[in-house]
Amino acid sequence: MINKTKRLVVPRVTKIPRKNFFWGATANPGRHSKESSVALLTVLRDYLRLGDKEREVTRMLNSGFIKIDGKVVKNRKTAVGFMDVITVVPTSEHFRVLYDKKGRLIVNKEDEKNSNLKPMKVFNKITTVSGKTQLILHDGQNFITEDSSISTGDVLIMSVPEKKIQHIIKMQPGNKAFLTGGAHVGSIGTIKKVEVKESSKSNLVHFEEDFTTVADYTFMIAGPKYSYEIPRGEQ
Repeated sequence: MINKTKRLVVPRVTKIPRKNFFWGATANPGRHSKESSVALLTVLRDYLRLGDKEREVTRMLNSGFIKIDGKVVKNRKTAVGFMDVITVVPTSEHFRVLYDKKGRLIVNKEDEKNSNLKPMKVFNKITTVSGKTQLILHDGQNFITEDSSISTGDVLIMSVPEKKIQHIIKMQPGNKAFLTGGAHVGSIGTIKKVEVKESSKSNLVHFEEDFTTVADYTFMIAGPKYSYEIPRGEQ
């Protein structure tokens, strides 16, 4: 199995110097796709600088000092992606994985009050034989619910690691969204109109800030009953 790759060809979402070193870490296939994730080793060593060398990070992981979404992770090649929460146990620090203005994955410090919450976008839903609804979420996870009112494009605010729905933010006019791609990636806008396409083309979302993007890039963060505050820091 290939466990590393040349830094010059690592996924563009990875924010690391390309020419300082020859090799970079490769994330294992998992919940996040290779193109939309960063290896946990890269996050801990190159982003958070918790160790200068791979063996220092490996020792930290083997000691159970790192959690992702509330669960201890020991594999340094674990794929880390958008909206994951990384917890450093010894210091009780929490970090949220986000996109910056150039579409690269970054980590910003997360407040303790939001460290056990994870916004998850519904990419697709299927009705099971038993009549329940199976939701396919943006990070590759599946979730079974009896709430048939949840639609594709909605964002579930879920407690982790329990995976219990705390709030639902609908993709509808008046609600706010964080942009995960396109020319306005990393920005926040208020939805003015959702244009539903009858063909196989993606729906369009028009914003009050006078720009339009596809629904795939629209990640809801605020509605009338709940608002998730994006942690500020590096952009």
